[in-house]
Amino acid sequence: MAARPPSLPALPLPFPPAFRERLHALIGQRAGFRGAPDARQRARRSVLSQSGTFVGHRPYEHGDDLRRIDWSAYARTGQLYVKQLEQEQRRTAALLLDLTASLHAGEPPRRVPLLRGAAVVGGFALAQLDGLTVLAPGAGALAERTFTGVAAVPELLAHLAALPVVAAGVGDAVGLLLQRGLPGRVHWFSDFAVPSACERPLHALRRRGAVVTGWLPELPTDRAPQPSGYLRVTDPETGEELTLPVDEAFVAELRRQLALLAARQDRLFAQAGARLVRWRAPALDDHSAAAFAVFAARCEP
Repeated sequence: MAARPPSLPALPLPFPPAFRERLHALIGQRAGFRGAPDARQRARRSVLSQSGTFVGHRPYEHGDDLRRIDWSAYARTGQLYVKQLEQEQRRTAALLLDLTASLHAGEPPRRVPLLRGAAVVGGFALAQLDGLTVLAPGAGALAERTFTGVAAVPELLAHLAALPVVAAGVGDAVGLLLQRGLPGRVHWFSDFAVPSACERPLHALRRRGAVVTGWLPELPTDRAPQPSGYLRVTDPETGEELTLPVDEAFVAELRRQLALLAARQDRLFAQAGARLVRWRAPALDDHSAAAFAVFAARCEP
């Protein structure tokens, strides 16, 4: 597991008590609204027919319908696997998390709203769906974890808070998604700072029929950089620092580059048939319902 470079600033706790209270309220409202239909849909796990489009395998779990065991796979591997149908895939979700050092930049540090957003989307999934997988490329033993049921929300928060800072791409995680059986919805949390690195994974997910949503916490300086003074730039990998004077020409060029980056990000997701949701990162102490309204509006069961 990669250690955090000493130059990176320490981050505040991502999930203080006030956030946990807000998350509990959001999940309760969401589950209450969808509760009865979801209960009926989850009941299908014990009576699921063999109809539907085959999309892959997953390891057998206690309580799975024995009729869905793939005995040919058992003969080849000596392990029990069940067939996944398209219907079941629509009832699961995955969080794909960027853990790179660039997320420590900004005010507030972008990693904090990113983790809080992932917690809200993950909490909704646990309250409404049959399962949630969290994928964190490069995180070693924490790179993949599966959660089931709304009672697992505290465990999800502990897992997210324990994730390290790493230097890893998403290619391996997407490959793992394709290998293990694609979930119906993939929620990708990142700053998407290098759009070209995201192109192949996005198109691979599209070819397999995944419904992908990119979530990008937006900071004030993403659109309007500071107008004057000095800008200190730190390389998160080496710790090298550079101080630059901010003048009118510098601000104009920075605005241009930020606009170009935003356009490339939007184009990337549009070409892959996926959604990119930018949400204004709230202040660290803002745990109001309005601060997280975008997730309730954009997250479908």
